[in-house]
Amino acid sequence: MPEAINSLFARIRGLQATRERLGRLAGGQLVPLPADVVAHLADLESWGFSQRWVDLQRDLWILVFATHPDQAPVLFGDQRESLAEPALRRLFLDYDAAYDLAADDPRIDDLARRIGAATRERYGPGGELPQLDAASQIPGSSRARSATRPRRGEGSTR
Repeated sequence: MPEAINSLFARIRGLQATRERLGRLAGGQLVPLPADVVAHLADLESWGFSQRWVDLQRDLWILVFATHPDQAPVLFGDQRESLAEPALRRLFLDYDAAYDLAADDPRIDDLARRIGAATRERYGPGGELPQLDAASQIPGSSRARSATRPRRGEGSTR
């Protein structure tokens, strides 16, 4: 029982810290993004992503670093690594461009299929996808949970 109580108190302290950080963010005290995130946002522009996408990513990383500073670097690293792969970058660019497509455009179904296939390929054999981190309620990086899980081309029998 003491372990459960200690865990509960630790969770409460974490939530209070998150509430403080969000309060500062809401008050206009923006958390400065790490230099590698700022450089990544510039890369997005040079790779042809829309300004809407770049702004969305900037806002996303401000929020993630403000609310989950312990997990943000791992999550950011995973995204940066994804975009370093030309095929995945193309997929992200296609996703960005899909914003302007009509809901019944057949390219949306094709894009959804490609995203599903790329996600299964990237995050493990047997279609094991990243799971929700129960403590934070944000998707956790596969690598953050298990550094020993084989990645594409590393021990996979596909």
